[in-house]
Amino acid sequence: MNSTMARTIRSAAARLRDRGSEAGSGGGMSLILLTCAVALILVLGLVVDGGAKARAIDHAGAIASEAARAAAGTITPGAGAIDPVAADRAARDYLAAAGATGTIDITGTTVTVTATLHTKTVFLSLIGIDGFTVTGVGRAETVYSPGSTP
Repeated sequence: MNSTMARTIRSAAARLRDRGSEAGSGGGMSLILLTCAVALILVLGLVVDGGAKARAIDHAGAIASEAARAAAGTITPGAGAIDPVAADRAARDYLAAAGATGTIDITGTTVTVTATLHTKTVFLSLIGIDGFTVTGVGRAETVYSPGSTP
């Protein structure tokens, strides 16, 4: 928990505890409800932000796969080989357009791209987790038959 939220909870608990002269339980039930509310918000944060992280992982994988396909499409006609400069440029252009960063590895006719995304949290920022970084990997292999056009 961040310090501001912790201070707010402690001060609310102190006010509830100091109500001893009033009729009733002295705020004991209110303190329990406050604790349950905080726990509920944390669980909600895990569900919402955890789901966002799962979607971001899928999205990073899709971006990496598409960037690898774009790079593999730079095969040189007649040679049956991927042009490494054009492939690197095609993959980096795709990553940039998708708002991701990453690495490109070209081995023979196989292109492997790793895409990295950063996503901000909604509820977990209340306890100091402002965001998370996810990666996805995509591969594409060019199959080329001599005499055919890509």
